[in-house]
Amino acid sequence: MEPAEAVVRFLEGLGQSRETDFYLRLFRAEAKERFATIAVDSWVARHSLDAVALDLHHLAALSLTPVVVLGLVEPALADEHAARLRRRLSRDNVPAEVLASAEHGEALAARVAEAARGGSIPIVPFDAADGVTVDARVERLARLLAGLATRKLIFLIRRGGLLQRGAPVGVLNLTTSPSALLASPEVSRKQRMLVEQARRLVLDLVPHRLLVSLTSPIDLLRELFTVQGAGTLLRRGAHIDRRSAWSEVDLVRLRALVTAAFGRPPLEAMFARPVSRIFVEEEYRGAAVLLDTPLGAYLTKFVVDPEAQGEGLGRDLWDTFVAEHPAVFWRARPWNPIAPWYAREADGLCRFPEWHVFWKGLANERIPAAIEYALAAPIDIPHEAT
Repeated sequence: MEPAEAVVRFLEGLGQSRETDFYLRLFRAEAKERFATIAVDSWVARHSLDAVALDLHHLAALSLTPVVVLGLVEPALADEHAARLRRRLSRDNVPAEVLASAEHGEALAARVAEAARGGSIPIVPFDAADGVTVDARVERLARLLAGLATRKLIFLIRRGGLLQRGAPVGVLNLTTSPSALLASPEVSRKQRMLVEQARRLVLDLVPHRLLVSLTSPIDLLRELFTVQGAGTLLRRGAHIDRRSAWSEVDLVRLRALVTAAFGRPPLEAMFARPVSRIFVEEEYRGAAVLLDTPLGAYLTKFVVDPEAQGEGLGRDLWDTFVAEHPAVFWRARPWNPIAPWYAREADGLCRFPEWHVFWKGLANERIPAAIEYALAAPIDIPHEAT
């Protein structure tokens, strides 16, 4: 078995094969230097370097070359850790190159991009010369991320993602204040500091859309290659626009969104039917379409771009329309991957061979009629399978 095939099979063991295939196509379609930047914590570099090297070996086998940053928070041993990591990778025949961070942002970004495109993993140690404070070093990192147009920054730390009342926090919206969560004793001082630095990077310092995550070395690949991830995703909150008619939205972009999410284009009849509200994310990465009925709002379509499904956009979209429509019902195919999530959000559901019907906030006496309405609703996607 070829090394790449072995790694793909390993990744498929972490999640669904369709997720692995999707993310591999997504990552490989972009410039190599954009894939990801991994900021390795000093504790991880000291005690879990072999685990980090193994993950990098797996990624290199897939022709993926993440940028590795060391010393961002504790710079004293960054050069030593960088040299150790390069030697460790060399033993596994993984090309890697240590690049001094002292150059100006554009020059450093150019050298990092050249190494990544040449198949070498760029290792960038940040030392005290790159800034006396963490804030100063993060600002240098921001210039590097901007120069590379990095899509995702991963803080690799021992404790990984955040916890709230013992449960993992999958997504944290940096636009709203997470002060109550960060004050919890379950959040370490280092996690709290990294969340604040992520807020600076995402909201102020990096001009393009950047995702940041906190995860542990053991969960790095799951974080990269599964929709659910493994850690805490830190991101800018989505901006959701509210429209009242098909004429108020960009139908070309909406069709493209539905096609990407369902794997086939919608029927034109979908856009001839009346609607009451269309909630659409400003970049058309998600949309919810609702129709007012005497029973409550009927959710005719809830669609999120595959790339955004792991970013928490669905949650922002859902919360936006539920705040306006507390009584809502909808249906989904039993084999729809999002059906389990619907079940958690709903007050109840009724299963039929071709459809599951869900409801939230409906009065009990209206549920039978709502089920009948949903089952009789027209189909929007030809040969709808999800």
